Amino acid sequence: MTEVVERMKGKRVVRPIVYGNTATSFGYKRESDQHTHQWTVFLRTFNAEDPTKFIRKVQFKLHDSYANSTRVVEKPPYEVVETGWGEFEIQIRIYFIDPNEKPITAFHYLRLFQPLVTMPNGKQQVIAEYFDEIIFQEPTVPMYKALTAGEGKKPDVKRFHNDLLQVCNRSIEIGQAARDEIAAEIEDLREALREAHKLMVRHKDELEQIQDASETISTNGAL
Repeated sequence: MTEVVERMKGKRVVRPIVYGNTATSFGYKRESDQHTHQWTVFLRTFNAEDPTKFIRKVQFKLHDSYANSTRVVEKPPYEVVETGWGEFEIQIRIYFIDPNEKPITAFHYLRLFQPLVTMPNGKQQVIAEYFDEIIFQEPTVPMYKALTAGEGKKPDVKRFHNDLLQVCNRSIEIGQAARDEIAAEIEDLREALREAHKLMVRHKDELEQIQDASETISTNGAL
């Protein structure tokens, strides 16, 4: 018998995340493998919260040329440190504490050469950070409790080099505008359906009147 999964009807929870990579050049090509950079690919929560409250593990799928190209990280920091010489796409798959919530996947293109950032020590480092949001629409009851337990946490902007707070605020504005636009479109569709229903009722009445008239004519003709 299939177990019924209880979900929080009408509830929506958003969790902002940041993923990307940093990279530092060796300044030379390593003879053993021709690698030129050390890099770190990562996933972080944007807010200052404990991600283990709702994230069970994060899987990073590297290029097939790497030994053990699928790396699974079960506790923070969710990151993989490696060396290499080329850029490629990395799949980041997030698994949640409630297995009834499907994993989600993000894709990050590893950057080794741009964008360069000058660090306080004067050295240059490639830093690629991307803001995104995980949207839980009607999450399961256990997942909802885990997610709302961390609500009220503020963004931990000191962990990031870019002004991701501005990106976050802009994302909220875009999201609200999109929701307003969808709501307006839904209302337009409802109005169109109401008008279509009225038209159907009118045509039905007209058809019944025609049928009644036809039956009257047939009866009179029979007499």
